[in-house]
Amino acid sequence: MKGFWKYFWIIYALFFAIPFPMIIYYNTGYRLDDTGSNPWLALFYLLLSVVAWALVLWSFFRGFILGPVKAKQDVAYLLREGARKEAVIVRSEQKGPLVRGFHTYTLTLAFRNFAGEEIKEQLAVVDSRPEERRFEEGERVTLRIDERLKTNPLLVLDDARAELRPGVLFLLMLAWLAIAAAVVWYYMYAYGVQHNGKGWRFLVFYHPLVLCPLILLFTRFGIGRLLGMLTGIPQNAQQLKYYGRRTSATVLSASQTGTYINNQPQVRFELQYTDRLGQSHTATLKKVVPLINMGITQMPRLPVFYLEEKPGQVALASDPDS
Repeated sequence: MKGFWKYFWIIYALFFAIPFPMIIYYNTGYRLDDTGSNPWLALFYLLLSVVAWALVLWSFFRGFILGPVKAKQDVAYLLREGARKEAVIVRSEQKGPLVRGFHTYTLTLAFRNFAGEEIKEQLAVVDSRPEERRFEEGERVTLRIDERLKTNPLLVLDDARAELRPGVLFLLMLAWLAIAAAVVWYYMYAYGVQHNGKGWRFLVFYHPLVLCPLILLFTRFGIGRLLGMLTGIPQNAQQLKYYGRRTSATVLSASQTGTYINNQPQVRFELQYTDRLGQSHTATLKKVVPLINMGITQMPRLPVFYLEEKPGQVALASDPDS
């Protein structure tokens, strides 16, 4: 079900990024004789459109074509240079379809971060040796972790193997070429139907050639940062998780900001904690708190992670583990 919702939201976002602006434009703001009045502004919109579509296509190419190749290189780097960490399997769930006849498991692993604090991480694995029963709860495994926190994936089992599937990669390349061809065709179609002898002066900001790629770029790069700020998960969450120290912070105040995400309120926490050297620090944290968990705002103390070099940046201990 989790996989279903993942693809549902992707399709939902794509609808509002591409078909929806087209429906609005061609049913409300579109006129065949709408040729604009400012050629320089139209030229700016054309340049903005071309740059935005180029960035969108590059983002797709980098994510879907180059991504698997880089992931294989990152796994090879981890196996060669990654730091070794012993972990305990605290939960093992069989999920997903069979991969080459083998079951896939989602493991919840508990281990010490680079500051010596216990954290948890999830890892999807394919059990190619089921007779060894390696992935049962309570079993210990050895991980390889990137100390720079730059690889994707960030950690793997020390006997992991990464394989590229040429057939899938070929289909992804064909899909990317089809998208690029569709974008070029739409430029030709829009110009042929709307230029009316005056070039690109029909372009306006709300034209799909301009608006669609801007929405896609915002969806790709902007929403994640915005949700991170609203939900209270900092951009350096991985740094806090793998290099942060855990401590108990005093809740000086907890008040709603008036912002709601999916009808869940955002709460501003004013926290005070003492680091391992005995120095006191205060920090402000904004976090979306589900209504069912609003009791957290009444707690006198909360566990947090902090960075020694950036004591003003903290995260609730439950956030990095999730």
